[in-house]
Amino acid sequence: MPLHLPGIAARLGVAFLFVACAGRQHVDTPEEPPPPPAAPVILDVENHNWADVVLYVVHDGQQTRLTNVGAAHDVSVEIPPQLQGQMGIIRLAVRRIGGRDSYLSESISLRGGPSVRLTIESNISRSSVGVW
Repeated sequence: MPLHLPGIAARLGVAFLFVACAGRQHVDTPEEPPPPPAAPVILDVENHNWADVVLYVVHDGQQTRLTNVGAAHDVSVEIPPQLQGQMGIIRLAVRRIGGRDSYLSESISLRGGPSVRLTIESNISRSSVGVW
C-alpha cells in the first residue's frame, strides 16, 4: 500500500492548524470587591463600681487598651475599625485599677454596626454586655 504524502501532509497541516488556533483563551473572572471598611461602633459604658477601671478590646488574639472609666461614671467611646478584628468579632475586658478583679465578655459580633452597652457592676465579675 503506497503512502500518499500529499494527503498525509495535508491532514497533518490541518491538525496543526486546529491545535494552533485552539490555544488557551483568557477568561476574565470577576474579582471579589474588597470588603467595605468597618464602621466605627459606639460603646456605651455604665460603671456601677466604686473604683476606676481600665477597659480593653480583645481582637484577633491581642488585647488593646481602649480607655479608663471613672468610678460611678458613664462613658460613650468609639471602637475604631482597627480594633474591631478581621471578622468583626471582639471581646471586652475590664480590670479594676489597683485590684485583681476583672471581667472578660463573651465574643461580640460587630457586623452591621450594632450598638454595644457594657454595664460594669460593683462585683466586676458580674458585669454584662448587651448588643442591639
